[in-house]
Amino acid sequence: MFEPIEIDMDELLLAISLPELDSVPNGTFIPLGDIWGSPLQDSNFDALFVSGLFPEQSEKLVQVCAGKGLELVHFENPSNDLAAIHDVVLNLADKLFSDEMPNNIDIADIRNLNQSSDFLFAFNSKSSALDFMTAQEIGVIVGGVYLAHGGAELDEYEAVNKELTNHISEYGFLCSSFYGLGRSECTILLGVKG
Repeated sequence: MFEPIEIDMDELLLAISLPELDSVPNGTFIPLGDIWGSPLQDSNFDALFVSGLFPEQSEKLVQVCAGKGLELVHFENPSNDLAAIHDVVLNLADKLFSDEMPNNIDIADIRNLNQSSDFLFAFNSKSSALDFMTAQEIGVIVGGVYLAHGGAELDEYEAVNKELTNHISEYGFLCSSFYGLGRSECTILLGVKG
């Protein structure tokens, strides 16, 4: 009688290049040493999640990505915590490729945060993110993405949303969701305009 509507959506093409990482469960892994090679040049990726570049490498990659219409998303951590960056990038990629409900985080949210910010800071714990938000003097926090993990209760989720929102510009935004299989305590990505 009723048939489900099939929505024809293009599959996300995501490239990931992080130091000290050998593979990724979702997306296409490109070793940092091969980032200028054919995988990036020969594909039509929607976005490249990257970290661990020197400034001159970053400048060159910005030009390459702009020429291909590829969103370059550069992740940092104020303490250079590579584990936090790995957790956040992999959790975001996994959520983007997941069908887990609520399915309310999209590459467009990350693109919007990236384009609104000068810096993207990755945190895998609520306390480290809130400590940074309280003490940072880099600029204005314009937005963020928050994923609660595992068995996070709704009241805890709402409380963290409120705490994060209190530090975000009144014109900023916070995209939040749940990701049950997330590595670490939580995933928080903050955009700062310097």
